[in-house]
Amino acid sequence: MDYDRIWTNLNSELGRLETASGELSLALEGLELQQRNAGFIKDDLKEVRRLSFESEDSADLSFRAQLNPRRADRHGGAGISSPPVGQRNINNGCFLCRENIRWQQEQCQIGFEILTENNSYNVLMNPFPLLPNHVVVASHKHVPQAFRLPDEQGDRVTIDHIVKDLCEIARRLPDHIGFYNGVDAGASIPGHLHYQFFRRAPDDPIFPLELRHFAEFGGAGGPELIQDYPIDVLRWSGEISAVVPQFGEWITNWLRDNEFRKELLTCNLICSSAGRAGEVVFYFVPRLRDRQFWRGDGGIVGGLEILGELVLATKEEIRLIDSGNVDYNYIFDSLSMVNAPLSQA
Repeated sequence: MDYDRIWTNLNSELGRLETASGELSLALEGLELQQRNAGFIKDDLKEVRRLSFESEDSADLSFRAQLNPRRADRHGGAGISSPPVGQRNINNGCFLCRENIRWQQEQCQIGFEILTENNSYNVLMNPFPLLPNHVVVASHKHVPQAFRLPDEQGDRVTIDHIVKDLCEIARRLPDHIGFYNGVDAGASIPGHLHYQFFRRAPDDPIFPLELRHFAEFGGAGGPELIQDYPIDVLRWSGEISAVVPQFGEWITNWLRDNEFRKELLTCNLICSSAGRAGEVVFYFVPRLRDRQFWRGDGGIVGGLEILGELVLATKEEIRLIDSGNVDYNYIFDSLSMVNAPLSQA
């Protein structure tokens, strides 16, 4: 059976599963099972350890560290780098373009096609996952990860469309949490628009960021600002129809106020279902493109690290745990290295 037919048949099966259950998550579980059986997923997470570190000042404040040695293998790729005879390399071999996936993964990787109000996407399993059901939601169209404002021109997607799609997918995946990593803020493939989602771990489903206190910021009707955290984070919550325009107005004004450093600005966006029909919790994290790492020259800070879970994958990073160097204050100071304050004096 050829690749396109396998793709079509699996999508039909997963689509029926989603329709019958009304849950996108069940379709993604089916995709994960198929991709694990096909040998595409390279890690079963059995070697992963997750450790919690509480603050000496308050047991309510904590960070986590994830020891994930297989994650380091992702830099070597999971497929071939040159197309066989008869296949084309498009967009410089982008790993999220379906045409390349076909030959790079030797017809092993299959995606599940989903639609949002704004866009169409391929949901792809991550071969080196961070947490259960770790997926990459990649735009069908090869467009840059970087966003633009609604009144700007170019081939980039507008920030309001990115936020709306992230929120819509999060609403459809109530047991998951998702994020968008901006360019130089954890985005592994900056040339192709994508999000990442994973299912919350049953033994520790709530992340340190979500347990923090938030205070009103900017007046009534505005966002909330996180307290006692090493990184500035804003939070909106409510129905998507309200969250998206509120954020859109805020981010437009903020970017214009920060025109002097606009070329350096990037961000992380995080979203999850609020547990109430149609409502989400949405986080915005300002970032600077010259502040990527939690240990100076390595250790990229992306969505999971922003959530308060530091990923340790290399032998050098794992030795930090074995030597007893990692505690609450160590993680707090490490994340502080990428902080980009919302305003500058």
